[in-house]
Amino acid sequence: MRILGARVLVWFSQERWLVGASLVRILLGMWALYYYALHVPVRHLLWGPAGIWPHDRFVGLQPPFSVWQLSPSPLFFEAVYLAGMVVALSFTLGYRTRLSTALHWLLLWSLQMRNPFITDGGDNIMRLALLFLVLVDAGAHFSLDARRPDRPLPPWWRQVRAIAHNAGVLLIIAQLSLLYMSTGLYKAMGEMWQNGTALYYVLRVDEFSWPRAAALVYRNPYLVVGATYGTVLFEIMFLPLLLNRWTRYAMIAAGVAFHSAIAALMGLVTFAWSMLSLYPLLLTDGEYRQLAGWLRRRWHLVVLYDGWCLLCTRSVRRWARCDILSLVQFVSFRDPGVLETHGLDADRATRRIQAVTASGAVKEGLDAIVAIGGRLVVLWPVVPLLAAVRVVAGQRLYDMVARRRRVLIPGACEGHCAVAQRRLPELPG
Repeated sequence: MRILGARVLVWFSQERWLVGASLVRILLGMWALYYYALHVPVRHLLWGPAGIWPHDRFVGLQPPFSVWQLSPSPLFFEAVYLAGMVVALSFTLGYRTRLSTALHWLLLWSLQMRNPFITDGGDNIMRLALLFLVLVDAGAHFSLDARRPDRPLPPWWRQVRAIAHNAGVLLIIAQLSLLYMSTGLYKAMGEMWQNGTALYYVLRVDEFSWPRAAALVYRNPYLVVGATYGTVLFEIMFLPLLLNRWTRYAMIAAGVAFHSAIAALMGLVTFAWSMLSLYPLLLTDGEYRQLAGWLRRRWHLVVLYDGWCLLCTRSVRRWARCDILSLVQFVSFRDPGVLETHGLDADRATRRIQAVTASGAVKEGLDAIVAIGGRLVVLWPVVPLLAAVRVVAGQRLYDMVARRRRVLIPGACEGHCAVAQRRLPELPG
């Protein structure tokens, strides 16, 4: 028993699931920001002192503690709502992560307690997950905290933090699994779930359905019966099948499909989002490293930019800070031997940025910018716009900017810098 206890202590003394915890932080934070922003126009109606659940009636029922109980002032209401958005942003970015996690949980709990009549199952799991996430080091990756130098800590304190972190992660996974298990067993006792018709009636509820898409399912008896029994089987078997690596992958894929269908067919987007936000914890750090290695081998991109160009160097510095997946390598083609190594033409590299994919294909100009954006997560929202510009205008927009860029020639500084502004002819295509 002592040997087993020592092994458990050693296992718990090393922080695990750091990548997954960081991804959970980002996903839950994005959900909260979306939720706050979505309800800005109707915030007074839903939670305001004179809204559909007035402040005096809210306080009179002696609800669980909520920050909103402290004052019925409209100014206080606006301040707390704004504070919720600011803290949610800090939580998402990973700034002072443990503190912002605790504050975010408090403010989100307070908001949901202020009007519990508009919450759903996703809100319940989120409140519990955020409470457990206070114990977790959710800012280890993809955060502002990760950019700050680590403070030296005593070994015993690092061990305590690691134990708390791992315990918090296991509590979140256990809560998710128990939620599936309880709902699956509850469904199994229902007559409609037993005879395979439950999904038909679920999709016929007008308030929670996308009529045209839902009709494609409930009009097909095979889909109805299969999905009804499949839902119960998935929820009951979720926890046992997590214990095996390959069945765990199958459960993750099934869960993503399950909640995506809920979002698409029933319109419960925030519920599906909150549930799927916890899924990154189902993969270990080692599995994320393997996935990152596969992505780098398949999606690695070498970008050859003009190291003499002020615009290019500034852009590259910004892009490099956004490369959280480490998929892009930025190299100045002005460095000796770079063009020869990649077999590129110096004249074309001077006029347009070049990008070499893992397969050896060469992209240039706006095509290279699109390729870079596809590998930088924060730029994904603008990639479709860039691709549309490429289709409509070709490379003309890029060439127009490139011809006006400033090139700083090395060795031209003698107390001042001579900056050459070159007008380069446009390349065909």
